Amino acid sequence: MVPRLRHAMPMSDIDIHHPHSLGKHGCRQAVTAVAQQLATRFGLHGMDWTGDTLDFSGHGVAGSLTVADADAHVRVRLGPWLGLMRPVVEAEIRRQLRTHLG
Repeated sequence: MVPRLRHAMPMSDIDIHHPHSLGKHGCRQAVTAVAQQLATRFGLHGMDWTGDTLDFSGHGVAGSLTVADADAHVRVRLGPWLGLMRPVVEAEIRRQLRTHLG
């Protein structure tokens, strides 16, 4: 009997820089409010600020959002199954950034 080969599905990464005019403090406030909504909606946990970076994780996803004076930088790593939905997830992140950060 020939053993069945199992191919690991690759992780999918999302990396977005989004300019804003809120300043670092305003951006952080907006991100905190949105993060709380998304945590409830998508079951994210482990949302902790370390300096200017919000780290988060959930089932099949981990990432961070770093705020700066004129830019928000989002990095997300999707697990194999969510990776199949990468375009949808990335579009939703971009929509949320436009809505809340301008």
